[in-house]
Formats: sequence, structure tokens, C-alpha cells
Amino acid sequence: MASFITNTGADGLLSGSIDWAANTIKARLVLASVTPDKDDDVMTGKTGIGTDQTLGSKTKVKSDTTDRVTYDAADPVFPTVTIGSTFGWLVIYKFVTNDADSIPIAVLDLPDTATNGLDVTIGLNAAGAFYLQQ
Repeated sequence: MASFITNTGADGLLSGSIDWAANTIKARLVLASVTPDKDDDVMTGKTGIGTDQTLGSKTKVKSDTTDRVTYDAADPVFPTVTIGSTFGWLVIYKFVTNDADSIPIAVLDLPDTATNGLDVTIGLNAAGAFYLQQ
């Protein structure tokens, strides 16, 4: 499966109910065995590995040349991820108070990676973590 933006995430970014700059936006490493869906509207069921990380240095850039709005942030670092699991996804989401209230925005498909007890750094695409076409 390829990376995608959830329907609720896209709607929230477009309507302003998700404010990329002002809201707490987090990233979660998700088990490879989980299958995220474009219709997911809460974080419930997205079993995480390690501690969710708050994204820093968030940017939002509108380009009339490419007809897109690009969302980016600093590469998240997940410290000392416990050995014995395999992640395959990075889910970027608006944190509210708990998984049942938090809204998935984007799901990045990663190579299945076994954890080894060390830090995990996810290098976001140099062109931006994800974008919405105008």
C-alpha cells in the first residue's frame, strides 16, 4: 500500500479545523501488521511502537507553480524503541486528548523495519512530508 492522506485529515486541513501551525501534531510508528485506511477518522486501533513524537519546525507552503500545499516538519526521532516489534507505517495526526479524539492526517508507508532497541529516525521527504493538490 502507498502513502496517503486520510479523508478526515484532508477535510480538516482544508476547512481549518486542523491548524498545522497551531495544533499539536504528532507522529506514531505503527505496527506493520496494522492496515490503516483512508476512511480512518480516529487513532484508535493504530498500535504504536515507542513513544509518539510531537512534530517540530512545522511548515506549510502554498505553491501556485505546482498547484499544491506542502506540509513538512523536522524528521521525528523515536528514542530507544524497544526491541522485538516491526513497524511499517508512520501516522501523522492531530493530537487532542486520547486516541479516540485524535485525528489521523497522513499515513506514510515505510519499509517494514524490525526494532533493535536503538533510536529510530524517520527521514521525511526533502520535498515535504505530504501535500494536498489545489
